[in-house]
Amino acid sequence: MKRKVMKRQVKKVFVVDRFLMVATVVVLLFANILSNWTNYGKQNVGKTQIPVPATKNRGSKVVSSNFEDKKSDSSKNQIYVNVLRKSTKKVERMSLEEYVIGAVAAEMPAEFATEALKAQAIACRTYAARKISKKMLHEGYEKQKVYLCDDYSHCQAYIDINQMKQRWGKNFDKYYKKIYLAVMATKGEVLAYNGEIIDSLFHAASGGRTEDAKEVFGQSVPYLQSVVSRGEEACPKFSGEFYFPYDEFVKRIKNFYPNLKFDTRKISSQVKVLQRTNTQRVKTIKVGNVTMNGNEFRSIFGLYSTEFWIYPQQRGIEIKTKGYGHGLGMSQWGANYLARQGKNYKEILFYYYKNVKICRVK
Repeated sequence: MKRKVMKRQVKKVFVVDRFLMVATVVVLLFANILSNWTNYGKQNVGKTQIPVPATKNRGSKVVSSNFEDKKSDSSKNQIYVNVLRKSTKKVERMSLEEYVIGAVAAEMPAEFATEALKAQAIACRTYAARKISKKMLHEGYEKQKVYLCDDYSHCQAYIDINQMKQRWGKNFDKYYKKIYLAVMATKGEVLAYNGEIIDSLFHAASGGRTEDAKEVFGQSVPYLQSVVSRGEEACPKFSGEFYFPYDEFVKRIKNFYPNLKFDTRKISSQVKVLQRTNTQRVKTIKVGNVTMNGNEFRSIFGLYSTEFWIYPQQRGIEIKTKGYGHGLGMSQWGANYLARQGKNYKEILFYYYKNVKICRVK
């Protein structure tokens, strides 16, 4: 009888021990998994987590842009572009949407309203798509199929991730995510007129009214008409004042026109605006014996716009400007104002670009 009792007790102890061993192993495994997960989280603190938006572009027409450079990923064709970095003379290959993110980051303040950033994304994408579809190759880089560069004076501006971090500092994550989502919400969308991708010109601030393309190009462009543009006064360079002593004034012009004859004793008759556009931008101006257009004069003196007025002083010339940029197409500060008034990106684009449609490139 005692032997039977002892056998039962030993058996119970054995079962309990096995149970405790299994439980201990399970607890240790769980603790290890939890520790790894915690460490992973710590390693990824501060990294940009970008959710892909579920926005679908419904009702958009498709425009064939003759894009030659496509790559297939797991689900769809991806358009790739070659971009010349002017500072390093290197050509970087990237997806079109990656390029648009960098272009928007360079061209528009990240603090702007999301709908304004979406409008800017489409304007930037349209600009790139037009150059590619019309095979407007970058001079000197034709063999490498380079259509775009990062020089705003030649193409449109573009900055990479590192430049964004330098520009935004501690706000990098917030601003990158904001621009990324704006670009992806409009993925593939471009502006077209009569089935062709438009020249989506844009500028910082018009000075109250955008310019009509006919005044600049000499012929009408149906989608680049003059419109009132409100809310631009917040632009840091909405107005400007410049002063040039007479010797510097003459020297700057002589760098471009060596045969300039200028008499500082007769200032009022030596500097004359000959013609202005309907929006008060200078079309032609005469300095001494030289006649030039407003854009040339603006470039020579680094003025904010061609909407300027000249005031001769005793020892120099004062120039006051209004607006910032060429004034054609979309005003960026005007777009931001419309967005803050509740307009969506389509309403903004249709306001500044007349009779256009939003299409998708393929």
